[in-house]
Amino acid sequence: MEKAIEEQVRDAEVVMESQVVIEKDKELDVEMSPTQLKSAGYVYIYDTKTNERSLCNRNTLLHALQKKRPDGSVVFTTVKPKTGPKRGTLKCKLHPDERKEIYNLWGLATCLKANLTSPYQVKRHMMKRHKDEYNSIKEEEDRLEKDKERQLRESIINLGRKEETPIYQKEAKKK
Repeated sequence: MEKAIEEQVRDAEVVMESQVVIEKDKELDVEMSPTQLKSAGYVYIYDTKTNERSLCNRNTLLHALQKKRPDGSVVFTTVKPKTGPKRGTLKCKLHPDERKEIYNLWGLATCLKANLTSPYQVKRHMMKRHKDEYNSIKEEEDRLEKDKERQLRESIINLGRKEETPIYQKEAKKK
């Protein structure tokens, strides 16, 4: 049975945060007495579909727990799921196991992301996290595709030229 939102807020797993201390301001050359700043605190929340864990400030916890999906189901919970997050096995194109040798010549970055769930997610990861690298790779792939299409058209044209027989030769063969 699902816990009520109030119970989830009460029982949420607390995250230890570092304390911030104000010290001497070097630009203004003014000393401030050390003071501890404290926030409301943070807790872990979990996505109910993916089981992914996120940090949530206690001030916004109630709002996060009230979020609903279009189908009416709850988006987040503070109840730790019995299973871990769903992880994929696909790797970023810039991962050392996936990257092509030419990427090193171009000086493209290396990425260790190796838990993407679909080819679409690989593409989105590339577009969002490696914008310039994605554009370089895409441009090269487009150029290679155009070259293949051009070669195919040329080979079809050349094949057609070889098979063409003048009309007067075709009529002579019929008689």
